[in-house]
This record gives sequence, structure tokens and C-alpha cells, in this order.
Amino acid sequence: MTTPLADIPTAPIAGAGGLLKLQLIAPDGARAEIYLHGAQVTSWIPAGGSERLFMSHASQFSEDAPIRGGIPVVFPQFGAMGPLPLHGLARLMRWKFAGATLEGANAVAAFQLGDTEHSRRLWDYPFFAELTVAVGGSQLAVMLAITNIGSEAFSFTSGLHTYFSIDDIATTAVEGLTGLRYRDAAAGWTDHQETASRLVFQGEVNRIYFAAPDEVRLIEPGRATVIQSTGFPEVVVWNPAAKCATMPDLEPDDYRRFACVEAALIAAPRQLEPGERWQGAQRLSV
Repeated sequence: MTTPLADIPTAPIAGAGGLLKLQLIAPDGARAEIYLHGAQVTSWIPAGGSERLFMSHASQFSEDAPIRGGIPVVFPQFGAMGPLPLHGLARLMRWKFAGATLEGANAVAAFQLGDTEHSRRLWDYPFFAELTVAVGGSQLAVMLAITNIGSEAFSFTSGLHTYFSIDDIATTAVEGLTGLRYRDAAAGWTDHQETASRLVFQGEVNRIYFAAPDEVRLIEPGRATVIQSTGFPEVVVWNPAAKCATMPDLEPDDYRRFACVEAALIAAPRQLEPGERWQGAQRLSV
């Protein structure tokens, strides 16, 4: 059942740097925070729990810079794999808040983005993007949909670049990747096969895992986060280790406090014919 949210503020308010953000609160107290800049989820607190997403204290909250942390939306280019700015255009554009509803026990908010004169100078295709965020209980779900509203086909890569807040990278691991082929950017973009039962973080980790399962797990002492995805065939795992010190929007030791496990569409760019729609989703559970 879908009903308008009652007694819960659903108008965007001023956040860091004066950028607008939405505070989405479920009836049980679970909450998420989403900035219109990039439609970026910057906070997720499960009901009765604590913050599960990492945000850098050095992040720039400005219209011409990406927000460092949370869940950046990657579209239409993953990383530097093409001529566009790093991770594409969507995370640097202002999305429209399209409304919030209550669906069962979940608070759900929708955001929309279309091409602009500026975006077409960089990537000359008309598109319509939708991001839906649902929070409630012990779960956060993020769904991204892309529709080709133009007259010619285009292809894209994408991802939900999730930064998880952790206590210590030295005691954190990822399960569910055993046996997968991966490409290791930290080792010169070489290909390998995962033989370990757990991926642990010893130095820089920057890997694309191909043909990934629908579920992987982020493991810490005393707690675990289940990461489920649909429509995203790859999983990216990233932690920059000491390279943190070279990144102006991260503090030198921030790498100890986050691990990125990202639902991604990279290896085979998705082609959309005119009028065709694609969607992918990631569900986080604690």
C-alpha cells in the first residue's frame, strides 16, 4: 500500500554548503539523508542502529565538486573508462525531488534527472534518470533507472559507489567473491581469480569482480552487512590505503574507516534503444 507520508517532513532543507538535502524518516525511526546534488545518499541509520555510511569530513559540498562518501550515483561512465569526467555526469548534477511516500513500513523518496544543455555538450544524448531510495527497519534500498528518450541508441556504464562506515579496515573483510575473475587496478589492471574465502584489506584494494553473485557480505567483528544487487553484474571493492593522503577531499587516515563495495555495470556497457528503459538496484541489510 502506498500513501503520502504523514507527519514526516518531506521538503528538502539546506544542508552542508547550502546544498539542499532530504531527510527521509520511516515510522520505526530508520532514516536516510539524500542530497539533491547527485541524488547522493549521505546517511543511513537503521531503526535502533547507528550510522552505516562513511562521509569524509574533508568533502567539498559545492555544486562543482562531487560529494566524498555515502552512495555516489555513477552514470553514464564508470571511473575513467571513457572521455567524460571521472564517474560520469550524474553525481555532479542537481536532481529534482519528485516526492515521498509511505510503502508499508518503508519511507520512499524519488528523484529525477534529465539531460541539460551542459550535459549534452559532454555527452550528446537525451536521457531520463530516476533514483528511488527506500528506508525502513534494518534495510536501505536504492534503485536507479535510465530511459533513452532520444531518437538514437546510446550505451553507458554505471554503479552505486557505496562507502560503508567501518571501525577498522584491518579487521574488515568481504565474503562471497571466491572463485570469481577480477581485474586488479592496483596491480596494473591485471586479471586474476579470487582464491581466498574472504577478501581482506592489506594495502590498496581496487578490484572489479566479474559475473558477481547477487549477494556479498561485508564482515566486521560482531556485525555484518548483506549487500544484494540486481541489474549490476559486477562488484567493485575499493580502499585506497595510504593513497588517501594524496586525495584532497579525504583525510590521511580516512582509509581506516571505510570500505567501498559497489554494485556496478562495467564489462559490457548497456545499450539502450530509443524508448528503452534499464534499471538496477542495491539493497543493504544489517
